[in-house]
Amino acid sequence: MSVQAVCITADRREEWNTFVAQEPSFALLQSWEWGEFKEKLGWKAFRIAVEEQGQIVAGAQMLVRPVPLGLASVAYVPRGPLGNWLDEEIRPPLLSELQRVARHHRAVFLRFEPPLLNDPTIGRILEQHRFRASAYTNQPCATIIVDLAQGLDDILAHMRRSTRYSIRYAAKQGVTVQAGDVEDLEVFCRLMQITGRRGGFRPRALNYYRHQWETFAPLGWLRLFVASYQGKILAMNVSTAFGGHAIYLHGASSGEYSNLTPNHLLLWEAIQWAKAQNCRTYDLWGIPDEVAQAVYKGQGAPVSDRTDGLWGVYRFKSGFSKDIVCYVGAYDQIYSPLLYALITNKVFNRDRLDRIAVWMDLQGQ
Repeated sequence: MSVQAVCITADRREEWNTFVAQEPSFALLQSWEWGEFKEKLGWKAFRIAVEEQGQIVAGAQMLVRPVPLGLASVAYVPRGPLGNWLDEEIRPPLLSELQRVARHHRAVFLRFEPPLLNDPTIGRILEQHRFRASAYTNQPCATIIVDLAQGLDDILAHMRRSTRYSIRYAAKQGVTVQAGDVEDLEVFCRLMQITGRRGGFRPRALNYYRHQWETFAPLGWLRLFVASYQGKILAMNVSTAFGGHAIYLHGASSGEYSNLTPNHLLLWEAIQWAKAQNCRTYDLWGIPDEVAQAVYKGQGAPVSDRTDGLWGVYRFKSGFSKDIVCYVGAYDQIYSPLLYALITNKVFNRDRLDRIAVWMDLQGQ
């Protein structure tokens, strides 16, 4: 087998997207358009592929962004690499080219977050190439998947009984859900601020969501759902679809009229939209890591009264499906140990590396 690593240029974007869309899980973050979206925020996207007889068999979209003062950068492969990259003949040229580009841009580290289920074998392979497991992740390590291959009645039947009741109750009480438009993003951003204060996270600024809308909405890949009651907006959901898979990308709620369970009806409408887009799965995009790790170890999903972090969100999402997934997490190859230690220090980075990603995105607006 003769393989070679190449940089995919713009004239091959459709070929790249076709390759990415074959991924068996949600892969929008490796699409050409996601790279363009991130470039609006100051990142630079590189698509590196390994070809065999002119066909892409593995690849990764790597995002590079300078850190403050521009003396170094970070290199990041979100939800990648993809394809047959673990093959012993394909892996070396792909990793070598990704590392070359990262070093050329003075990267402090190169981060992978592969869309692979938790398996210690993958970690051992990456460790052979001087990657090490990171305690910080940008994308969810644990999530819940809704199977859309079945009919709508069957999807409802597989939900928790209380969830089905809440969906119907919200509709019966007069909660309505409709598609939003770009003009609704200001309200969405305000609701995200409220949700962030309640959940202890920092949302992006308005222009981040506008750039996202401008990139994906015209393609039909993004839909904003708005739940209202008596003319008052209560909650919003941003869902995206790509390559036969959809995700619950952003969710925001005012917290008002929570007794009417508007979020249940809102998510159900998003699930129905995803199925109408011929998606096979709907990824609820994030639950506590402890839940998926317990399931991975065969201990079953834990029951907890905790409301901190993602635990409150987990109780809501778990009513829609029992299919819990645990990914391998993040792996870093470090080029500047001192700067890496500073960036990942818990004092400097109080929650997780994503806080730095948020700050960096804001600088690009």
